[in-house]
Amino acid sequence: MSDRSMSLRNQRPSPARLARRRSRTGGTVVETALAINVLLLLLLGIIDYGKLVMTKQLIDNAAREGARQATTGTNTLTTSTIQGTVTQFLAGQGLSSMSIQVYQVNPLTGANLGSWNSTPLGGSIAVTISGNYIPLLPAFSRIPNPLSLTTTAMMTCEAN
Repeated sequence: MSDRSMSLRNQRPSPARLARRRSRTGGTVVETALAINVLLLLLLGIIDYGKLVMTKQLIDNAAREGARQATTGTNTLTTSTIQGTVTQFLAGQGLSSMSIQVYQVNPLTGANLGSWNSTPLGGSIAVTISGNYIPLLPAFSRIPNPLSLTTTAMMTCEAN
């Protein structure tokens, strides 16, 4: 290396150069703080929508499991047993104001035909779960607060 390049490395920056560097550092901190806030809101919105999709999938699966259990146990199970199974499959992610209904259903019209315990072989039983989903960040996400979710699973009776 030449003496000139060696001497340039050992030189200290001038006070004006240091002042400019400090002012740029302050601007960088402010820009970073603003960008982090926007990115965190975006991340929390994605998490909120993900939780909504997960909850919808859970209630769909829980209704299907309740209907499956009801269709195989019309003589041996009670409505509270079916509701317990549905609640168990919700894995603690229930909805507020949740209701679970088990009933005999007309497969063509979806009309409620009465008690599911008296469903004949080949008849249809439905389990309906309805309730309100409360978003994690109702003020920032576009999800309505509360959002009404309802799902129905219908299966053919295999008992009796």
